Amino acid sequence: MSFTKRTIRGQPLRTKIVCTLGPASRDQGMIERLIDAGMSVARLNMSHGTHAVHQETFDAVRAGAEARNRPIAVMVDLCGPKIRLSEIEGGSLTLATGSSVDFVRGVAPGTKDELTCSYDGFLDDVEVDEPVFINDGAVRLTVVRKATDRVTCSVDVGGVISSRKGINLPGTRISSPSLTDKDIRDLEFGVGLGADLFALSFVRSAEEVKDLRSRLQALGSNAQIVSKIEKPQALKDLEAIIEASDAVMVARGDLGIELPVETVPLHQKHIVRACHEALKPVIVATQVLESMIEHPTPTRAEVSDIANAIEDGCDALMLSAETAAGKYPIEAVETMARVCRDVEKVLTVKAAPEDFIGRRAGDALRKAMVIGAAIIAEPLGAKFIVVRSESGVTARYLSKVRGHCPILAVHHEASVLRRHALMWGVLAVQTTAEHGELPPMEDDLRQLARSILEEGAGQHLRPDRCSQPLPMGRAASTEQHTYAESRRCAGGSALAEQVGQAAVVFRDLLFFAGHVGQQHGLHGGALQPRKLAVVTTLQQIIGGI
Repeated sequence: MSFTKRTIRGQPLRTKIVCTLGPASRDQGMIERLIDAGMSVARLNMSHGTHAVHQETFDAVRAGAEARNRPIAVMVDLCGPKIRLSEIEGGSLTLATGSSVDFVRGVAPGTKDELTCSYDGFLDDVEVDEPVFINDGAVRLTVVRKATDRVTCSVDVGGVISSRKGINLPGTRISSPSLTDKDIRDLEFGVGLGADLFALSFVRSAEEVKDLRSRLQALGSNAQIVSKIEKPQALKDLEAIIEASDAVMVARGDLGIELPVETVPLHQKHIVRACHEALKPVIVATQVLESMIEHPTPTRAEVSDIANAIEDGCDALMLSAETAAGKYPIEAVETMARVCRDVEKVLTVKAAPEDFIGRRAGDALRKAMVIGAAIIAEPLGAKFIVVRSESGVTARYLSKVRGHCPILAVHHEASVLRRHALMWGVLAVQTTAEHGELPPMEDDLRQLARSILEEGAGQHLRPDRCSQPLPMGRAASTEQHTYAESRRCAGGSALAEQVGQAAVVFRDLLFFAGHVGQQHGLHGGALQPRKLAVVTTLQQIIGGI
């Protein structure tokens, strides 16, 4: 069994970065630079661009990922029932505070007296006294009169409006389904591309997520669903929405328009915590590095926002216009990666594993296994935990523990590894040979260890201080498992003489350990029985999994 070469340089980036691709970043050269800077997921925003343009971008992502030997996932972001102004005469106009304007049916270009919009049900759904926000709430109207063919609004806060600007109706119950006709066409297009994730906009209930799942299955796709929380109704059904989804996005832009902006930070923390308890990845999005659209450096507030989101437990952060249309897309990703790494240095040793993994997560045996693995890994001096991944469940549990060690998810199919793209702390390693139905796990992991040791894993492992993977707790008498026996189990490797204990192999987990030393459980050339007993107990726990 052989493994593709992938050097892990410096401190591995644990927090995942989602980059929206657009005019500033859609060619292959830029995409490769984004990958080098830290991108894990490429987002295609179906609100902009044609299918032909998105096809070219998708192909460039796949080519760039292959060139960089990285399993970069592609997320197709469906528009959902986003309401927008139709075209405006002259491109833009000013609505004066204290004036009035009518919304009428049709798609005629708008004037200062009459406007039209993209949503046919607008006149039917809105009611008197309900607010109408335009351009992210910069212009604010209130419905004062409703007739069959028009709705009259007073202009409470005036300003400039332009063609295709967004409209929010925070007090209105929208009758439109979550998937519009355009979304269905975009969904079929995305499945044809082979997209890894679909983001569902303006989710209001778990039933809408289940409907998308059914449509994906009917199209023969097992793509993951990312539910965007940006409506007040979604907060009321949050637990069920998270359960029905593969991941969740805190879409702070529209959420901060639909709800009082001062409530968004606490809602963000609540959503992140709920996702942890359900073992689902969570993305924090919108205005993360907004100033870097125009400037090469971020504001201090933006840096603090990133740090706080990571400390709260977000798995990924998303850049929108910063990478799609900004002047400094590479610098934005590099800045985010630097901030993430700095925060991660203190995050991974701060919290108790059971606090991060949540208390209502099911599968008690697997939970016990990964919490035990995280606790044991640090005193053993482990540098990585390796998981041979099929479903991704074990990697997801380990990710939520926020342990000391990065997690290497191993599989031969890139499509499977791309399903880990939003998992915090999980690094994908693609093998070049397929696993059998009942493969010799220990042999596979030995070879993986050799492959990583050959490259030195980017300074995380020193070949002169590591032996081959060492199966522990399998001797007839565990407490008699001596240093000499360790050498024999390690194949008599001369390297084992310098370490005594290099790694711990479980049924589907392997710790790669660096130089351990006496303070970590070695004494007089023999492993302390108590430490071995812990390892043996852990093996017994996972024996039936």
